[in-house]
Amino acid sequence: MGKKSFRSIYRCFLPFLLALPVLSFGIKVSAQDTAYLKPPTIGLHFFYNDFVTPQRIKATSIGDVISNGNWNNFGNMNGGFGLDYLQGITLHVDAVGNINASWVDYILPSNTLYGSHNLLLDINVGVHTKLFNDRHLFSPFLITKAGYSFYKNINGFSLIPGAGLQVNLFDQILLFTSIEYRVGLSKSLSNQFNYNIGIATNIGPIKQRKPKPKGNTIAEPVMDEVSLLKKDVIVVVSDEPTGQLLPQVEVTLESVNDTRLTAFTDQNGKALFYAVPGNDYFVSGRMNNIEASTAKITKTDFTNSGLQVKASLKHNDPRFTLVGHTIELSTGKPVGGTVVTTTNSTQASTAFATSASKDGAFRTQLEANSDFVIFGKKANYMSNIERISTMGLNRSTTLFVKLQLGIEEVVAGKSIVLDKIYFESGKTNLNTNKSDDLNKLIQFLKDNPEAKLDIIGHTDNVGNRAGNMKLSQQRAASIVNYLVSKGIHKDRLVAKGYGPDQPIESNATAEGKAKNRRVEIKMME
Repeated sequence: MGKKSFRSIYRCFLPFLLALPVLSFGIKVSAQDTAYLKPPTIGLHFFYNDFVTPQRIKATSIGDVISNGNWNNFGNMNGGFGLDYLQGITLHVDAVGNINASWVDYILPSNTLYGSHNLLLDINVGVHTKLFNDRHLFSPFLITKAGYSFYKNINGFSLIPGAGLQVNLFDQILLFTSIEYRVGLSKSLSNQFNYNIGIATNIGPIKQRKPKPKGNTIAEPVMDEVSLLKKDVIVVVSDEPTGQLLPQVEVTLESVNDTRLTAFTDQNGKALFYAVPGNDYFVSGRMNNIEASTAKITKTDFTNSGLQVKASLKHNDPRFTLVGHTIELSTGKPVGGTVVTTTNSTQASTAFATSASKDGAFRTQLEANSDFVIFGKKANYMSNIERISTMGLNRSTTLFVKLQLGIEEVVAGKSIVLDKIYFESGKTNLNTNKSDDLNKLIQFLKDNPEAKLDIIGHTDNVGNRAGNMKLSQQRAASIVNYLVSKGIHKDRLVAKGYGPDQPIESNATAEGKAKNRRVEIKMME
């Protein structure tokens, strides 16, 4: 296989596998029976060497490298392959050794190129410390290794910390992905990242863990008929005051032998556990940092007729739940990645939530008998400021409070009308008590400190043009002065008045005239 083919295959699979350590924490484990030590296991892995990113981190910082998108691309790295040997020391610790070979353009610590496509040979030994034992489908692990490297006439020792994920397929095949950081202990050795993907299989018999003897009695594991049964378990969680089914509740099954399974309820309030072995289980639930009621499942439940075992829990949170969506005002489409701030004006507290990228949804809890102010923050977006209240709401009949939070992107060349800015008739005096859009304009300018805006006034065609031009300019200037009084630097604002020259509706009707009397903002180009 040529280097280009290897890079193409590796590049296809690596992003998916590197994402698994994050995803694994939200996926239920598949294996629930007796744990075992990893037998002698051999494997093959492919990897990329990255000398460039450590040099950039050394020159600035890891924060600067990430924020500026300066992490090295895979297309600029050199690849290689390695052989692995693994064997369990304990249920959560594996001894590991490997040999790596790659052909690299070596960059010295002085950031000088030393050799082109020469062989780099590494010999490494250490341990993998696993979060879960080998009977789980996914097991994240930490890496602690020492290594010795040879490149041309350079050689020396390295310390190798890292992290990875082990995927267990059929108790026979293991998939690995990991990121390692080699810290050179010799002045001639450079620091480097290694991005690895590999596969391994056992070559020795599986050794199951035996229970510890108690007293003078040696206890042997006993498998009764019930423990061999497996059924799906369904746990339904509902809101105690209203009886409504609750999504996004974390449900846990815990057995007497410390098997622990976790799942989240769906939109119908159901958490589903597949192929659970017959046993006694303690069932619990948790949402919004409040525990639900508990239940018990017994071995007898697994012997009853039917393919499923069912349990139910009640959750009682005295607060209301705000179910919101952030939408683009001009299109009505959902907008994700918006940080939504919910301030309890009554109790002087604040909560934050981020809208989902898929549908713009966000959730937060609302205390009873309180007033709330809600707005969103997203780069170059201006958010409406919404006010809701739980005053007078009855928690025994109401759980969810719904809200659509409108936001609008502010980009160069795009005019945005601020409907809720009011002046006294024919005058330049702002009515700040009614002009709610002033507050969202201030919030936008504070959240986007680099933004510079034109504040533009318009009038209808009533009266002479010269008077209307002057009125629109003075009204725009009044808004600029008000913003400056609220801490916005004057250099970021320019007042402009166009009088009746840019109508958006016909001035033949009262409704059209009302729309033409408006204030707009536009990002400076």
